[in-house]
Amino acid sequence: MKTTLIVDGYNAINAIPETRKKLKESLLSARSAIITIAKEYVRSSGYITDFCVVFDGQDKYRSRDRMDAGRARAQVFSRTGDGDDKIIRTVKEYSSTNRVIVASNDNYVRNMSRGYGASHMPVEDLVKKKIKRKAQKKATGKRISGRARSAINSEYKKALGLE
Repeated sequence: MKTTLIVDGYNAINAIPETRKKLKESLLSARSAIITIAKEYVRSSGYITDFCVVFDGQDKYRSRDRMDAGRARAQVFSRTGDGDDKIIRTVKEYSSTNRVIVASNDNYVRNMSRGYGASHMPVEDLVKKKIKRKAQKKATGKRISGRARSAINSEYKKALGLE
């Protein structure tokens, strides 16, 4: 099964210091930096097969210079003010055929995406160095078993009226 990374674009731009600096240069520069960061994260992960970065704002404001990331859906623009819901719709679309990981610090985005079985990660993790699996377990404490995670997701879907 494929794994897709979906990045909350402007959330990531503002949370990662390097891209916040790029934002002072230009919005296009910051967006390009986030796409590059996501592309590198996907490449270095060894298991993520695709990614999509969702930006809040009308597609017509996208630069005419195409930000080519080597993926068909590297960038998606929502309608202005519709960014979070566009991310959730994108998660729903991808989760029907793929595993999905959402990179966002937005609680609404993370909680709603859980309803579609998505995992989540803080956007800052896109630029952190990889930690070996063993060390990561020690650092994060207890892990939730797959069965417990499934039960939690199922209950959450029921509460949201998705099941």
